[in-house]
Amino acid sequence: MRKDTRNCCIFMWVVFLALCCSPAWGFDFGKIVDGVSNVVDSAQKEVKKVVNSESEKTSGEKSSQSQSQQSSAPDAVVQKSGTVGKADQPLGESLSVFSTSPIDVNAPGNSVSSFNAGDHIYGLLRSKKSWKQQVGGSNYLIVWFYLDGEQKSYKSVGLQRAELLNQDYFVLDIAPDPARMTNYSDPDVIFPEVKGDKFGPELFSRYLGELSPGKHTVRIEVKAYNKVYASGSFTVEGNDFSSYTALYNSIKNKAGQMVTMPKEGLSNPTLAAELEGILQQHGWPQIQRLVIVDKDWWIDRVDGGDTAVKSRHIAAAAAARGTDGKLFFQVLTFEQPMLLSGDWGKLDLSHSGEKKPLPEENLNK
Repeated sequence: MRKDTRNCCIFMWVVFLALCCSPAWGFDFGKIVDGVSNVVDSAQKEVKKVVNSESEKTSGEKSSQSQSQQSSAPDAVVQKSGTVGKADQPLGESLSVFSTSPIDVNAPGNSVSSFNAGDHIYGLLRSKKSWKQQVGGSNYLIVWFYLDGEQKSYKSVGLQRAELLNQDYFVLDIAPDPARMTNYSDPDVIFPEVKGDKFGPELFSRYLGELSPGKHTVRIEVKAYNKVYASGSFTVEGNDFSSYTALYNSIKNKAGQMVTMPKEGLSNPTLAAELEGILQQHGWPQIQRLVIVDKDWWIDRVDGGDTAVKSRHIAAAAAARGTDGKLFFQVLTFEQPMLLSGDWGKLDLSHSGEKKPLPEENLNK
């Protein structure tokens, strides 16, 4: 077998094993992309090892040169998920800024590297390229939060406007004054929840409130596939971090006041009226507002690919008043089966999302 063919086989075999084992990650996208990246790096090392071994047999001089090049290559250091390694240092790290007051993106000023317990903390992560150039066709940033070198949490933050993807910066509040908090105010920047807390300042302030007396290091990264697009770090020191717990409660309350319904994806009054009727059949109270979230129907196939169509579905958000008189909304999925005749069958409710409180003043926002 030719050398390059054998090396390629080794590489593809290891990648195949990684994909087969992906269920063990629990479909956790961040871990999957980093895990596959680590396996790919390992496979590349194995290929290099084989090449170097065979080179040694034919030329000690060539082998020595190959090993020297390998040890000096940037990807020779493999960063494992949950650690911070030298291979992770991005070119744009010096551009990131942290401050005790909200940061003007046009004139961010100098970055603060150390804070005292109780200080308000604001962040601006900046890359050398626009996010669109960095992440390609995706519309989210995977943001990682570390405390004292330990990975505490990471989530995909959605950027739903082209303008946001064309920027080379991302404003990320860490422990802000709730009245001056930037995050959670833009419905097109979607911060997911982590066990009941919103990723971002709500979750970060909770972590800070749990710190023990002393000096601690916080590091934040935007990365995927072990490639860090932006990052920054700072220290926070003190004997009592309980003020951040109080801040967490204030931020959580403020975040609740900023909740709005998802934006409308499809304007179709006839379909919207039909969906409202279905909800009433399922015992919903009088609906105050309904928006179709998806831009069109999603097609469901029997076994993926080009297999037969079994149904189609579409998501909508509906707001109503609960038995306590307070507004709430839920994101709901409606499904319609494909009949043997090729027509669509009865449309019905197939899934109900979490009930979320909705401030009265935000009903029509």
